[in-house]
Formats: sequence, C-alpha cells, structure tokens
Amino acid sequence: MSPDKLEQFIRDNREQFDDLEPDPALWNKIRTRKSPVIRINWKGAAWKAAAVVVIFIASYWFHDYMASRKMHMQQESASTQPENSNPLLQELVEAEAFYTSQINFKRDELSQLTQNSPQIGKEVDLELVELDKIYKELKADLKDNTDNEEVIEAMIQNYRLKLEILEEILYQVKKSHQSQNEQEDEKQKVQI
Repeated sequence: MSPDKLEQFIRDNREQFDDLEPDPALWNKIRTRKSPVIRINWKGAAWKAAAVVVIFIASYWFHDYMASRKMHMQQESASTQPENSNPLLQELVEAEAFYTSQINFKRDELSQLTQNSPQIGKEVDLELVELDKIYKELKADLKDNTDNEEVIEAMIQNYRLKLEILEEILYQVKKSHQSQNEQEDEKQKVQI
C-alpha cells in the first residue's frame, strides 16, 4: 500500500478505529496518582563521597610520591657522576665548600657583634639575598653547559664578593665598637 492508499483507508475506516474508549475509572486513577517520592539513601551517598575523597587523596599522594622519587633518583644520578671528570666542576665544588664555611663563620661573627643593632644584620641579609639570586641564575646557566669556564668563574667570584662584603662590614663594625670603647675610656678618665 502506498501512503496515499493507507491514508485513504484510515479516513474511510476512522469510525471503526475510534469505537473503543478506556474505562472512566482509569482516567480517575491517572488524575489522582501521586508523583513518586524520591528517597535519598544518605549512608550510601556518604560512602560514595568518602570513596571519592579517598581516591583523590590516594592519587595525590601517589603523584607526590612519584615526583619525589623521580627527584631523588635525579639527585642520586647527579651525585654518582664522577666529579673528577671535569676539573672546572671539581674546582667549583672545592670553592663552594671553602667560601661557604668562611661566609658562615663571618656571618656568625657579625651577628655576635651586631646583637644590639639588628638593622645592620637585616641589611647584610638583604645584600646577600641579592647575591644568592644571582648565584642561582648562574647555577641554572651552568646546568645548560657544564664546560662553561666563565660561568664557573662568575660563581666563584660571587662567593668572593659575599665574603668581601662581610669582611668590610665586620671591619666597619669593629672600628665603630673600638671608637665607642675609646670614648667610654676617656669618659671614665675624665670622671676620675
């Protein structure tokens, strides 16, 4: 049957299709039917939320663990590389050890002398922080090219500069303390 013939058949027999009607009681049931009440199982929802939190924390911990493990492995591989393979790097390591100990010694001495004036210590720390930033930049440059003699010399010069600054400040502080002591001695002589 083509659509035109089907359409014609439905029009011709329309009354036969519409002869059955539903029971009126059925319509009443449909009208009075209440919408279903949705009940939430809070225990189940809490368990699901807890599972999500546990999974999130576990994945974060795993990611953090893997990152630290990778960093540790990189540090181990860097430390197991022979230092003697590059004499410039060996010189840098030795210079770092020497200057670091000297700088720490001078800082301790300066902190003892400037206990009464903490402003001097803060200013020195600010100067050294600037030099530390420069040193970190040089160290990053060194990672790119470990055979760069100029970078290694600049790093050693950075240490020398730190030490010179500390020595100059120590000299000035000692000179200041000495002049104060002399003035106090003169005052005591005058009083006697």
